[in-house]
This record gives sequence, structure tokens and C-alpha cells, in this order.
Amino acid sequence: MVYSTSSLRWYQAALAALLLCLVLAGCGFKLRGTKPLPFTTMYTNIDENSRFGAYLRRSLRASSPTLQFVDSTAGAQVTLSQLERTQSQREVSLNAQGQVEEYELTLRLTFQLTTSSGQLLIAPSTLTATRTLPYDEANSQAKAQEMVTLYQDMEAQMVNQLVRRISSDDVINGYNQGGATSSDAQFAR
Repeated sequence: MVYSTSSLRWYQAALAALLLCLVLAGCGFKLRGTKPLPFTTMYTNIDENSRFGAYLRRSLRASSPTLQFVDSTAGAQVTLSQLERTQSQREVSLNAQGQVEEYELTLRLTFQLTTSSGQLLIAPSTLTATRTLPYDEANSQAKAQEMVTLYQDMEAQMVNQLVRRISSDDVINGYNQGGATSSDAQFAR
């Protein structure tokens, strides 16, 4: 049987992909799936109707499908408190005419995670995301939209970091060792 050069290349590429899959499977690599949290109810003061709050809730539920959000701290096993959230921009460089050439965009979130008994699982912590935006006065409308898009990208990055922090082994172990109240233990039985 005679193979053309393009067919031979396709078979080589398929073989290489198969070998790569076998190597990854052999080393124990697997995609990160859900990581159930030890608590099933959470209260947060982050507005669920904001883009950031909705994305945070979706990400936490995707990470731990049994997690439910409640409307008050009274019914929550843990409380995620947003202590501060700021969005800022500053001029980084100016051109010879004194017009802005570049902005630095910053998004900062300070938060903490506590149990219903008041134990700090995550002490007040700050996440910061920064992006640089080249600016051109002639394209101000396009740059304004680009700024909105960059802030949305920073929010998504921040949500991913926050979910990783909440689902970290330190938080899970801290909750399991002392965060569960007696009423929580009754529900676990």
C-alpha cells in the first residue's frame, strides 16, 4: 500500500497525539474536576445580581455542586465577606502634548471567610489584578469599551483565584478540624 505525503503526516500527527495521551495518563495527569467543599451552605454579601457576584456563585457551584447560597448568616455554615472592592485607573505615561498614552487599571478585592462560630478560615486577604491599557484620544470610544473588557477579564481572574483559595486544602482542613458546629455535625450524620 502506498501512502501520500499528506496521509503519512496525518498518521504521524495522530500517532504523536496518541503517544502524548498515553504519557499524560501514565504520569497520573487528570483534569481538575469538582472538589466538594465540606460545608454545604454559604452566605456572602457580594451582590448576586452583579456580574462579579453571579460569576462567583456559578464558579463555586461548579466546583462544589452541593453548595447552596443562603440569604442570611443565620442559616450559613460559612460566610464569605467582601470587606472592600475597588476599581481604579491611573495615568502611567503622557505624550509630548500632555495627553494620556497609557493607563494602569487596577481591581482590588479584600475578603475573609468565617465559619458560623466565628472561626477565620481565611483571614482578611487582598487579591489584586492589574492591566495596562494603551490609550489614544482619537479612538476614545473603542478604548472605553476595551477598558470595560479588561475589567471583566480581571474580575474573571479574581473569581478563579477566590475559588481556588476557598477550595484549598488549608481551608477544608481548617473547617473539618474546628469549623463545624454541633448543629453541622448533626446534619452530617
